[in-house]
Amino acid sequence: MEDNLQEPFLNAKEDEEMGDVNEKIAQSIRNGFIVKVFGVIIYQIILTAIVIYLGFVIPAFRAYLLYSPSLYFINVIITFTCILLPLCCRNIYNKVPINYIILTIFTLSLSWVIGGEVCTYTPTSVLGVLFLTFVVVTTLIIYAWTSKKDFTMLGGILSTSLILLIFSSLFYFFFPIPLLYIVIVYGSLILFSIYLIYDIQLVVGNKNVKFSEDDYILAAMNIYLDIINLFLDLLRIFGSKN
Repeated sequence: MEDNLQEPFLNAKEDEEMGDVNEKIAQSIRNGFIVKVFGVIIYQIILTAIVIYLGFVIPAFRAYLLYSPSLYFINVIITFTCILLPLCCRNIYNKVPINYIILTIFTLSLSWVIGGEVCTYTPTSVLGVLFLTFVVVTTLIIYAWTSKKDFTMLGGILSTSLILLIFSSLFYFFFPIPLLYIVIVYGSLILFSIYLIYDIQLVVGNKNVKFSEDDYILAAMNIYLDIINLFLDLLRIFGSKN
């Protein structure tokens, strides 16, 4: 009889211990996912830095970046194709090695697209903005990681704002109004700052919505795009043209 009375308490204790073990395992898996995501982002940034560096030090390569519209538009198409692939092939970025191959193609294509613009600025101002971007990105990552505010619920608002930004940019392409350019650049800076916080919280996974552990390539691509857009916006504001 005494054993029967103690059994529920023992089971409850075992359940609690099992729950703690499962929680530690889940957190360990999540930590591995976070490390993998940031490792991929560093790989992407290195590739982009190499392309931009070559544009500054090799005149022939810089000429291709600046004065080859056919290559530019080919790389634009490749970049957007890689971004839109998950809409029709949801799991394509979960399959090794195809995900890394597509990631590399995407990164090199986008690096080519932005390389032409970056090379129109002085190397000194690019380095200065690069440091400023590092400070801004680090600050936003720390805030996203430590903040109790849940930005993962802003997905709909951010998507709508991004669509509005894209249409505004297209309008400016045909009607280059100086005031609209300023609105677009500063609006983009604010939007992608919030996007970076949003994506970091999806990666950390301690809020209501989070990335699946299989989506490390998609997560890295999203954060990489946030960082690149922040860099370009800061360069357009603070950079000095050649």
